[in-house]
Amino acid sequence: MLHRLVARLRGFLALTALLAGVVPALAENIPGSAGIVVPELTEVATELMVRSIKDNMRPLRESGGSADVSVSTSGTLMGVGGSVGGERSLALRFDYRDLDTSRLDGSLAAGSLLLGQMIDDKTLLFGGLLVESLDTDTLYNDGHIDNSGVGLALGLDYRVNDAFFLTGIIGYMDLDYDISRSGGAIKGSFGAQRSFIDLSGDYTTKAGNADILLGFGLMYVNQDNDSYTESGGAAVEGFSSDQFSGKLSARSFWGEVGAMRPYVDADALFRISGNTGLSPALDPGDTSDWASRLGVGVQKTGAASGFDVGIGANFGDDDFEGLDAKLKYTLRF
Repeated sequence: MLHRLVARLRGFLALTALLAGVVPALAENIPGSAGIVVPELTEVATELMVRSIKDNMRPLRESGGSADVSVSTSGTLMGVGGSVGGERSLALRFDYRDLDTSRLDGSLAAGSLLLGQMIDDKTLLFGGLLVESLDTDTLYNDGHIDNSGVGLALGLDYRVNDAFFLTGIIGYMDLDYDISRSGGAIKGSFGAQRSFIDLSGDYTTKAGNADILLGFGLMYVNQDNDSYTESGGAAVEGFSSDQFSGKLSARSFWGEVGAMRPYVDADALFRISGNTGLSPALDPGDTSDWASRLGVGVQKTGAASGFDVGIGANFGDDDFEGLDAKLKYTLRF
């Protein structure tokens, strides 16, 4: 009798352990479960877009009457920029980012077309069009998310002195999402509106033979996601997410200006506050508190043209979270 009681107890404990492992997995494949990763994707896309806009904008600070064209494959942007000594400047840029986390397996691309104008000898006004495209599997619910969006950005860059710059960027994007789960058996689509603001500074200095660019900033992003109805008939409520983050960056160049210059760069983003806006049934409760990137490359800038090639690795709570690569060409005329 004791033996039977022990056997039944073991069976009960085994069933309890099995249910403990199965229920959370099933809970992630319910109506609206695509929204679990939307706040994460919003943060990644916005950080990538802002970083690329700033990198694309920096050549526009230079005086003289030149134009600047760059093409990048990095995690978000392609660049055309121009110098701005009283002249207008055009900047076109594209970037690609690999997404490799415990929940995502796909890619994110974004681009910008910027027009810049020096309004005095210290102040650059710039603005233009933004585009975004996402294509990723959602591993937790055997699903998929595609998105596409367009938007506008406006920015101001102020030269405090020859070594220190302050930059402000505001942006808005209108996005469309197509989602599926359960291997494509259940589908849906919804719209979203994203707004962001970024305030940052750059400081340049020297250390031996190296030129060092140090950056810092604050970024706020909000995204309102519309309600929708899945193909199975389930209604999914809309939600709004927001995040306020701090940023630090550094890039070191070696060699003489105009020569081939290798560089190393590092970026870090850390959450100050935020809210996913998801219901308790969908909120994973494990929002990342930080993200970072390490990159290496080679850059050459001349009076008429230049190029920049590099690779980078992205890190977060899942440790390694995907590569990016950059190829940039600059033409001045």
